[in-house]
Amino acid sequence: MKIKSGGFLSNLAVLMTSTVVALLLGEIGLRLMGWSPLYVSPERIQFWKYDALLGWAHQPGQEGIFETPQFQTFVRINQKGLRDREHSYGRLNNIKRILVLGDSFAWGYGVEESKRFSQLLEKSLGVETINAGVSGYSTDQELLWFRNEGIKYDPDLVILVFSGNDIGHNQQQLVYTIYYKPQFVKEEGQLILKGYPAPRTSPQGRFIYFISQHSAFANLSIQTYFNLLSLYGKLKDNSAKASSSIDKISHPTRNSFEVTIALFDEMRNIAKSKDAQFLIVATDRWWNNPSGETYQDFIDTVKAGGFLVLDVESMPGFDSEEMLIPDDSHWSKAGHEFVAEKIKDSIEKHRLLSQPKNQGIIAE
Repeated sequence: MKIKSGGFLSNLAVLMTSTVVALLLGEIGLRLMGWSPLYVSPERIQFWKYDALLGWAHQPGQEGIFETPQFQTFVRINQKGLRDREHSYGRLNNIKRILVLGDSFAWGYGVEESKRFSQLLEKSLGVETINAGVSGYSTDQELLWFRNEGIKYDPDLVILVFSGNDIGHNQQQLVYTIYYKPQFVKEEGQLILKGYPAPRTSPQGRFIYFISQHSAFANLSIQTYFNLLSLYGKLKDNSAKASSSIDKISHPTRNSFEVTIALFDEMRNIAKSKDAQFLIVATDRWWNNPSGETYQDFIDTVKAGGFLVLDVESMPGFDSEEMLIPDDSHWSKAGHEFVAEKIKDSIEKHRLLSQPKNQGIIAE
């Protein structure tokens, strides 16, 4: 039996047209319901480059205007890949040094370089502050950079900025849909690095990322896929927990946070090896712990580990209306001023830049 090619092509054209119309209607419907394409912060395109150890890093010497619907700032990256002026590894005139590690909150997302808490501390304390924040980093990447590069600056005080989404990202090798990074796991009480060198994003991954940025339907579909994968992993994890030892069941919070706490501990040990103090500045923004424990559970666990930690947004006087960038949730200029003031108070209270070396600090 012969099939008329004209009829087949006509049916195919109708099918394709119907599919396109359905997709367009679905796209319009989703946008009317409030769904949107994937938002990608411009700093990733402007200032990031692939890094085999860290996943991504700043492009040395890059500079330009960083603009979003909420703000416009100028960004410069120095020759060592930091959003900061140039700093030598060696000290100048024996001035005290503070090294700041962290993600976009340390990096100064949405504020000028001079308005960040790190630069405000530099002025008010008369010290040299080196800001090594990189937008998007989690604690594992910050540890790797500190261990391989940051220690060369021989700081007197290391300040680590922790954000709520770090807890989940410390348990992942693929973050923000497209970016790979290494991941630490605990094996026999030791931190083991996996996923090094970090893979480059495949052409398929870049295509998925591209359509996610231009289609609410594609973005929803892809996020649903990743959510299902996460749910599957969570079910497997719960199954493993159900068959784990009584000790693990009786200490769920400790086991949920153990990798992040171990990363903190390793950073503190590296700081101590150089006679430097260690301070954690924490915010619950974008808390994403997959195991269900709360941010307050985490803060309590960190303090129980003997760490000095400032949960800055819970401190009296923090005003989210004034101190967060509207429709963004990063610290505004006023927010950085508040954080700088609280850090300075803690430095002076605990004599972090003046007490004898190797003297222990009691957690607040």
